[in-house]
Amino acid sequence: MNLDLDHYARSLQNIKTINSGKQLHLLFLKRGVLPSALTIANRVLQMYVKCSHLKDAHNLFDEMPQRNCFTWNTMIEGYLKSCNKDASLSFFHSMPDKNEFSWNLVITGLIKLGEVEVGRRLFDEMPSKNGVVLNSVIHGYVRSGCPKEAVKVFRDCKLCSDDSFVLATVIGACTDLLALGWGKQIHARIIVNNVEFDSVLGSALINMYGKCGGIDEASHVLSKLSDVDDVSVSALISGFASCGRMEDARRIFYGKTISSCVIIWNSMIAGYVSNNEALEALDLYAKMREFGIQEDFSTFASVLSACGSLGNLGYSKRVHGHACKFGVVNDLIVATGLVDMYAKCRCPSDACKLFSELQMYDTVLLNSMITIYSSCGRLEDAIRVFDTMPSKSIISWNSMLAGLSQNGCAIEALDLFCKMNKMDLKIDKFSLASVISACASISSLELGEQIFAKATVIGLESDQIISTTLVDFYCKCGFVQKGRDLFDQIIKSDEASWNSMLMGYATNGYGFEALALFTEMRCTGFVPTEITFTAVLSACDHCGLVEEGRKWFYAMKHEYGIEPGIEHFSCMVDLFSRAGCLEEAMKLIEQMPFKCDESMWASVLRGCVAHGDKILGKYIVKRLTELDPENSGAYVQLSGMFATSGEWESSAQVRKLMNDMKIRKNAGCSWMDG
Repeated sequence: MNLDLDHYARSLQNIKTINSGKQLHLLFLKRGVLPSALTIANRVLQMYVKCSHLKDAHNLFDEMPQRNCFTWNTMIEGYLKSCNKDASLSFFHSMPDKNEFSWNLVITGLIKLGEVEVGRRLFDEMPSKNGVVLNSVIHGYVRSGCPKEAVKVFRDCKLCSDDSFVLATVIGACTDLLALGWGKQIHARIIVNNVEFDSVLGSALINMYGKCGGIDEASHVLSKLSDVDDVSVSALISGFASCGRMEDARRIFYGKTISSCVIIWNSMIAGYVSNNEALEALDLYAKMREFGIQEDFSTFASVLSACGSLGNLGYSKRVHGHACKFGVVNDLIVATGLVDMYAKCRCPSDACKLFSELQMYDTVLLNSMITIYSSCGRLEDAIRVFDTMPSKSIISWNSMLAGLSQNGCAIEALDLFCKMNKMDLKIDKFSLASVISACASISSLELGEQIFAKATVIGLESDQIISTTLVDFYCKCGFVQKGRDLFDQIIKSDEASWNSMLMGYATNGYGFEALALFTEMRCTGFVPTEITFTAVLSACDHCGLVEEGRKWFYAMKHEYGIEPGIEHFSCMVDLFSRAGCLEEAMKLIEQMPFKCDESMWASVLRGCVAHGDKILGKYIVKRLTELDPENSGAYVQLSGMFATSGEWESSAQVRKLMNDMKIRKNAGCSWMDG
C-alpha cells in the first residue's frame, strides 16, 4: 500500500497525543524522508514543541542536516513558551540568518516573560524595527510600572510609527506620568500625519486629557468621535469631577440616554464623593439600583465613603447589607471601606466586630484598625495588630505612635520613636507631630524642643502640621505667649491651628483672649468646628460668661448645624453651676441625649455647695453615690455645706452615715509630705 506522506505530514498539526506523533515520526524515519524533506521535518519538530516535548524537539533539531528560519524560530518559540529564557536566547544568537519574524518573536516573548530590559537591548540591536516590537517594548515598560521609559523609547525610536495601538499605548504611558505636555505632542503628531482616528486612539486621548487636567481638550476629542466607548465617557466624567465641574460631569453622564455601563455610574458616584456631595452620590446609587444596574467593588468603595462622610449609620448598615448580598464583604477594598465607614459613623465597636470576621487583611486595613482600636481605648488590641503585621509601612508606625500618644502612653510613644530612629526609618511630619504631642502630655519642654530641632534638620520646621502641633505643645507646657507667637507666624492657618490656639487659651484660663481669637477666626472666614466650640465654651466657663456661653451653645446647632456633644453639655453644666444657675443646669442635664456622668453631677454639687442649695445638694449626692457608692467626696461636700450654713446636726448625720456605710474620707496630701 502506498503511503500518502504529505497527508500524514499535514495530520501532524492535529495530533492530540505525543504517542501518535512519535509513531508518525518513526514512520517518516523508516521511509527515509526526514533527511531530504525539510518541510516534513519542520512539522515533526513543531509537533514536539506544541506537545511541550522540548528534549525530543532538540534531539530532532540536532539531527536535521538542513534548517531554515522556520526551524530556528520553532525552537526559539518553544523555549520561550516554557519560560526558558537562556535557551531561547542561545538559539536566537546562534541563528545564522534572522528574519523579521525572529526578532519579533524573541523580543515580544522575552517581554511577556517580564524580561523588559533584555527585550529592550535586543530592540536597540534590531536592524529594521517595526510597529509590532515597538508596541511590545512600550507596553512592557508600562505594564512593569516604568511609563517614563516607555515614552523615552517612543521618543528616541527613529521609526515613525503611525500604528494606532502603538500611539494609544504611549499615550497611556503619558497618562500614568500625568505628562500633559508629552501627550499634547503625540496628539499633534497624530493630526499632522493624518493618522486614522479610531475609537482606541480617541479613548486613549480622552483618558489622558481627563486625568491630566486638559478637560476641555478631552471634551473636544469626544465630540470628534462617532463611536464613543464607555471608558472614554467614564474618563471624561472623572476629569470634569476632578476639576470640580460637576455640571459638565452631569451633562456627559446623562447625555442622550442614560448608560447601563457600571463604569460610567461609578465615575459619577465617585465624582460626587470627591466633591463633598455625599447625598447626591447616595441618591445616584439608589437610582442605579432602580435601573437594575449591578454594583461592583468600585461602586461599594465610593458609596461607603459617602456614608462615612455623612455619618449616617442607618444608611451605612443598609449598604453593608447590600455588600453582603453581593458577596464582596471580604474584598479588601470593600472591607477597608466598611471599617472606615463605621469609624467615621462613630461606631468603632461595629468596625472591630467586622474586622474580627474578616479572613484576609492587607497593610492598609491593618493600619486603619490600629487607629480604630486606639480611638476606642483598646490599646492592647492596637499593639497586637501592630506587632503581628507581616509588613509595616511608615503609616503603620505613625498610626501606632499616634495611638500611644492619644491614650496617655507618652513614654511608650517616645520609646517607639527612638526605635524608628535606630531602624533608620523615614521620619515624616506625622511621626514628629505625634511624638511632640507625647512630649506635650508630660509637659517635657526640653525633649519637645529637641524633637522640633530634628524637624528643622529635615526641613519640616515650617510645615503646617508641625507648627500646629507646636502651638498645642507650648500651650500645654504653660508657655501660652510662645504658642501665640508661633501661631502668628503660621503663613497659612487652617481650622486645626486656630483650634489649637483657642484650646491653649481656654485650658490655661485665658478666657477673654480665647473669645477675642474666636471673633478674629470668624472674621477671617473660617467655619467653627466641634473642637472650636469646646474651646469657646470652656473659655466662657473659666471666665463665668454665662450669657456669652449660652449664646454660643445654642448657636452651634441653629447657626452652624453642629449637634452639641457631651463635652459641650459638660462645659455648660459647669458654667451654669458656677454661676448659681442650678435650675438651668439641671434642665440641660434632663434635655441632653447623653447619660449624665460623675463629672457633671460633681459640677452641680460644687454649685450647690457654693450657693447653699441643700435640697438639690442632697439629690445630687444620691445620684453620685448611685454611680459610685464609695464616693467619699460627695458626702464630704454635703457635710461641709451643712456646716457652713450652721446646720451642725445635719453635718454630723452625714458623717455618721459615712461611718455606718464604712466610707472612708480620701486622705489629704501635701507637697511638703515625703
